[in-house]
Amino acid sequence: MKKTVLICSLLLIAFSLFAGDTARFVNLGFSGDGAYFMFAQHGFQSDTGKLYSDLYIVDVKRNVFVSGGVHHGEYESIIEPGQSSDGALYTLLESTADQRRRYNIAYLEKGRPLYIRFPEREEENPNNLNFRDFERNTAYTIDLVQEVEGEGSALKSRFYIDLKLEQRNGIVKNLKIGHPDYYREGITGYEINRILLSPDEDSLIFIINKSDVDLNVRYMIETAKIN
Repeated sequence: MKKTVLICSLLLIAFSLFAGDTARFVNLGFSGDGAYFMFAQHGFQSDTGKLYSDLYIVDVKRNVFVSGGVHHGEYESIIEPGQSSDGALYTLLESTADQRRRYNIAYLEKGRPLYIRFPEREEENPNNLNFRDFERNTAYTIDLVQEVEGEGSALKSRFYIDLKLEQRNGIVKNLKIGHPDYYREGITGYEINRILLSPDEDSLIFIINKSDVDLNVRYMIETAKIN
């Protein structure tokens, strides 16, 4: 049994060294009025051997982090086979509880999912989406446009999202979402992971996978007011 556990541990370490690591995304909820959204990610850093968690609170209408709304924690711990890095998230949540209460974040207010990407059902182009929200009778056409420049340590990239909404009242809206002139160093590509509608149904939340040159996957979001 000990030999089997050791082999599994070595395989997990080897995989993380050669294939990077993918953080786990966690939807931590909206404020009751939909004005703020909190999310987190957690995982294991293969280069340092530490568990980590990042936590963010976003001003949904302005598409920016609130003041002091970015938190990071790293923790010395050992993950046995079959265990999760979620302890890092719980530890960080305890130290940021006052800020969660200040922005009235409710864990149960998750928003309504409009789109979720399932990697096992690989799509031809996950960044070009067409779907309809039948509850609101609204059609969405989405195109994530990205550009990568340079190589090695000089590599950088940027992206934005073109969104077309065809609403039940016949009104068509075209929006450009994100920061199209902002370059992120070391990021090789972006993919839409999921899309949420805020509880007040006034805003969209785009959860984006971003991959770096070391094949690590982390998460970010962009928001858009649609009403």
